[in-house]
Amino acid sequence: MTSTNEPIPTEEEIKNGFKFIQDEICKFLITTTGGHQQYSEDKWDYTKGSGGGISRVWEGKEEEGFYLNQDYQSQNNKCDKIEKGGVNFSYIVGSNLPSAAATQFKIAPDTKYIATGVSLVIHPYNPNVPTIHMNVRYFEAGDVWWFGGGVDLTPVYPKLDQVVEFHSTLKKVCDQYGQEENKTSYALGKAECDSYFFLPHRGETRGVGGLFFDHLKSDKAKTWKFIYQLGLSFIDLYKPFLVNNSSISYDKVQREYQLYRRSRYVEFNLLFDRGTKFGILSEGRTESILMSLPAVCKWKYNYKPEENTPEANLLTFLRPRDWLNENQENKN
Repeated sequence: MTSTNEPIPTEEEIKNGFKFIQDEICKFLITTTGGHQQYSEDKWDYTKGSGGGISRVWEGKEEEGFYLNQDYQSQNNKCDKIEKGGVNFSYIVGSNLPSAAATQFKIAPDTKYIATGVSLVIHPYNPNVPTIHMNVRYFEAGDVWWFGGGVDLTPVYPKLDQVVEFHSTLKKVCDQYGQEENKTSYALGKAECDSYFFLPHRGETRGVGGLFFDHLKSDKAKTWKFIYQLGLSFIDLYKPFLVNNSSISYDKVQREYQLYRRSRYVEFNLLFDRGTKFGILSEGRTESILMSLPAVCKWKYNYKPEENTPEANLLTFLRPRDWLNENQENKN
């Protein structure tokens, strides 16, 4: 099915669109963090074909004591806000898909394929600022093509009104650019996200969800427009957290709980994430694949937070909920 109202995007337009998304997000992160915390840029080549990528990585100071200092809040504007983060753009061309992928998608051996997109993860220092993940991508092999992408939020000390605002922003993007027939509605994307970012061995979701779409292959022009706008929406989605929550003071208990909760993030990425599995199986670039992991995390044996604590409150958020219809009188 193709659109009769809009021109079908070319491979070059899609590639350049993703590159623009990377640039805009990086500008936002630099500006919002005060301009002093710069990323390191790594331009790399795809050695098993052609193309490559640009990885932009933030790695904060390793001065744990400083970030727990009582003067942290007064010095906040001079402090690094991103402990570990990265915004990656890639565009690769190859002809040797993993056999499992080639079989699943009925792609003949040695078929040329292209894969391009932007992937990002931000792990902040402050436990009051949630981790965020976003991915927007395009794949093509012969006559087969599809778009995919999504965004999800992983707070440690969530505030209900902020979670509702996050989902409201996502719904606005879907209402304006998504379509039910293209499977890009908010309801479908949210349900898929709740299902995908679930840790079965823990019985909980990774965070408070968001949107997740994969194998979108109906109406290329409209689907590309949706994916493009979803990528740019990152700024509106994350700005309230990065601007408003970074100045909230925190103590060692909160920092320790943040590190403990990060272990769940690592478990999901290494055990269940499709992108990680595909990257490893296809002998992709290891540094880019594992960029999403936090700099520091902890595991504690059989740990359970005490009842009626802010730490225990998080667990009430780690299940699928109809965020847009939450009772605002019960704000946390």
